[in-house]
Amino acid sequence: MLKTGYNQHNIPQLILLFCLTLILAACTSEATPPDDAALTPTPTPRELSAAIGRATLASQSVGFELTLSGYPVALDSAGLMLLNRMQGDLQRPDGVLALLQVTVGATAVSELRTVSFEGRQYLTNPLTRQWVCVDPDLSFDPAILFAPDQGIEYLLQEGFDQVELVGYEQLAGREHYHLRGVMDAEQLQSISLGLLGRAQVSVELWADRESLQLTQLVLVDGPPETDEATTWTLMFRDYGKHVDVRAPIVCE
Repeated sequence: MLKTGYNQHNIPQLILLFCLTLILAACTSEATPPDDAALTPTPTPRELSAAIGRATLASQSVGFELTLSGYPVALDSAGLMLLNRMQGDLQRPDGVLALLQVTVGATAVSELRTVSFEGRQYLTNPLTRQWVCVDPDLSFDPAILFAPDQGIEYLLQEGFDQVELVGYEQLAGREHYHLRGVMDAEQLQSISLGLLGRAQVSVELWADRESLQLTQLVLVDGPPETDEATTWTLMFRDYGKHVDVRAPIVCE
């Protein structure tokens, strides 16, 4: 009778060895990333901020809400009219409809409407509620805040420094990038009529990981966590919404 080199007592050990081989092969396969994933470079925080700026700028329209807290920001040289909040819609390239909530004097709260259209700004008189044309050198124009060659989206591409990735966070059920850095005071002054940028400004932002569009931007102007700091919180919503911007009057 011929011998095969193993007997029936060896069969369980062979089966066990075969199973272990399959398990090790599967683990090795799962641990090895696909070639294309291994070759895809991870973007730096600076590259991420630039991509976020481009994606936000590419949107044709968006709703926004700006809230100020901390050290007061005056809209006039006498310091009688303080800006508290602004809510509106942006229609690119430079159309804005917005409602400003301001404090006049010590306690009176008033609302002003503003329209930016084709390079002109219009504002309602707080006393008469009538529309008037505004000198661009005398009023904060929210359209400049989003100007493609100097606004927030531009600064995220060209003027966001010391950028770091804080992490990934869930906002409204979607995963977001959370970045932190600083922006130059002089550049922020130029887009806010000098209201923002008393010193280097600390910045934090949250952007959707899929669309890369901004959801929230927080700018701290002045020494952080002191009574002299003003926090500007800018929220973005409803990208691509329909916005109809028209001039309310004709100014000569």
